[in-house]
Amino acid sequence: MSKIKSKRIGFRIDMTPMVDVAFLLLTFFMLTTKFRPPEPVKVDIPSSHSEQKVPESGILTVTISGDNAYFMGVSSQPDRVALFERVIGPKLKASGADPAAVEDSLQHFKLAESFPVDRGEIERFVMTARVSNQKIRPVVKADMSADFEAVDHVLKVFKESNILTFNLVTALEKEGG
Repeated sequence: MSKIKSKRIGFRIDMTPMVDVAFLLLTFFMLTTKFRPPEPVKVDIPSSHSEQKVPESGILTVTISGDNAYFMGVSSQPDRVALFERVIGPKLKASGADPAAVEDSLQHFKLAESFPVDRGEIERFVMTARVSNQKIRPVVKADMSADFEAVDHVLKVFKESNILTFNLVTALEKEGG
C-alpha cells in the first residue's frame, strides 16, 4: 500500500495591518480630542427634578459664584469676538494699550470659556451678546450659597434686555436615595 500524504491547506491572516490601523485611529482620537477647560470658579448648583437639558451651543451663560462674583461665557467664538470688539477692545484702546497687546488679548479671549464681569457691566455684555446673536439662549448658573439679590439682579438685567425666557442650571435630583 502506498501512503498518501495529505497536506492541510489553510489561510494565515496577518493581523499586523489591522493592529497598525487600530493604533493609528487611537492616536488620531487622542490627539484631536478637545478636553473641557477648567471652569474659572467652582459652583455648587442646586438640585431639581427637571430633566430638561441645557443646549450645547448658542448659549450665553451668566455664572454667580458663592461669594456673589459674576462670570459670563458665550458658547460660540464669533459671539465672543463680537463681545470683545464692542466692549473690551474699546476699553483697552482707550487705556492706551498697544495694538499688539489688544490683538493678543483678543486671541486669549476667543479661547476663554468664561470671564469675570463686574455687576454694573452685566447689562452691557448681555445686550451686546443679544445684538450680535438674536437667537442666543441665556442660561443662569448660580451657586447654592449665592445671595438671592445677586441672582435677582441677573434676572432683572434679562428682563430689561427683553429676554423673557432663560434656563436655570441645576443638578438632577436622584429619587429614592
